[in-house]
Amino acid sequence: MQRKRLLRTVFLIALLCAIGTSTWARLRGGEPSTMTFTLNGVTYADVAETDSKGFTTVTLPAGTDLSGLITAVQVDGATVTASQVTPNPTTTNINYGELKVFTYNNKAYGFRFMEDVWFCAVFISDCHTNQEGTHDGTSAANLTTIMNNICAMGNNGTKKVNFTTEGATSLVPKTNIIFCLGDVDQDKGDDGSNGTHTNFLNATAEVAKTAGIPFIFIAGNHDLSPDYWEDGSKGVTYGTTGGSNADDETISAIKTNNNYWNSQGVFDESIQYFTGGSGEWQPSHFTFKFKDVRFYCANNYWFQKPYNKPGILSSTTYYAPDGIISALNTFVENHTSEASVWMQHYPWLAGSDCNRWWLDQNGSGNYITASNSSNYGSSTSGIAYNDATSANTLKKDPLSAIMMKAAGKTDGKVQHFSGHYHRFDNQTYTSTVESTNQVHDYTVAANGNTSQANNAYVVLFKRGEGVKEVIQTQF
Repeated sequence: MQRKRLLRTVFLIALLCAIGTSTWARLRGGEPSTMTFTLNGVTYADVAETDSKGFTTVTLPAGTDLSGLITAVQVDGATVTASQVTPNPTTTNINYGELKVFTYNNKAYGFRFMEDVWFCAVFISDCHTNQEGTHDGTSAANLTTIMNNICAMGNNGTKKVNFTTEGATSLVPKTNIIFCLGDVDQDKGDDGSNGTHTNFLNATAEVAKTAGIPFIFIAGNHDLSPDYWEDGSKGVTYGTTGGSNADDETISAIKTNNNYWNSQGVFDESIQYFTGGSGEWQPSHFTFKFKDVRFYCANNYWFQKPYNKPGILSSTTYYAPDGIISALNTFVENHTSEASVWMQHYPWLAGSDCNRWWLDQNGSGNYITASNSSNYGSSTSGIAYNDATSANTLKKDPLSAIMMKAAGKTDGKVQHFSGHYHRFDNQTYTSTVESTNQVHDYTVAANGNTSQANNAYVVLFKRGEGVKEVIQTQF
């Protein structure tokens, strides 16, 4: 009989400890109270959530050092001596996932410390700001609304999308980072801001800054001069309206935005650029690490040719991108263990004329050969219009081989995001040389595409592992 009584007492004590502050207080006839902590390097209010029973879950950024995490204790907002709490929170060992019950003044407070391994990115593309009526463009005002909605995702506790990935099914997605994949406005930055992309930046980057959410954008073919415009004129010419001036403004805007987010300390590792070759002007592709995932970002596409600017009496001199690709390959080989995700403006397969984009051809097949030799077709004359074989063997196959060296593949496929096509698409490119080299490319629709307006990809990432799930939704 005594043993049964003792077991009931132990069970009751364990139950009361587990069910939390409010219930414990009601059973004792006292008022509910709250225990909080001062955490080393983390703001408690940002990571702790207490349920209706007074049980608190503390979700910490992945990699947080749990040793010495709790530096002070408060009860109902007033600091108490940590040694008077049992066990002492400042000295007790804490492990992820385990239940910790602290008692103070005959009241029990239940906590569980969890590692935050999930984060979400939102991908948009082809805003063509203030180009309504053509190119599926959208107004700066509508783009601002879209960005505000993206930044607010999940803040009211409502699920915008429902993930099915194991471990994330109960996650309320919130935006942790935003990407725009090029064609930010009209040719040469003509969005009513005199070529400076100001209207696009005000509608996107400035909104993200206010929300404190990193925003990264890359250039598309409307932002960096192609070899030839569709009217047959060359892309880079001399003068204030020449393509080189627009290219400078685009790269300057991208780097200024990148520098801002570098200065905010939001990345695991600051943005760095890939350059190479003899060209004076560089497309300035870049990479950075965010929440233990490596992001590789190409302006327009990795094979964009650098060039020397034209003068009054001289024309533009183009160079092969081999130096840039070599720098990329060396970098990837030195970071093979890092989970990665890739992006460029051009899709891998979406669009019936996809291959001519990879061959620098305009709608008439015009392109400019590089002045130096190239392993990637930039100095090869006479490539047929929209030639899939040439596009694959000269550019897609070599690039996919480099990408495959990095970790973070899903089902053996590199995860990639693109724009340009103005419609959503979802295809896998398989190398014509090595069938195991596969790139899963998610193409993002234009904001102003009437059938898919204001849509974007919400992407679930797992720290250290990369892309886990991709869902299309509307903002």
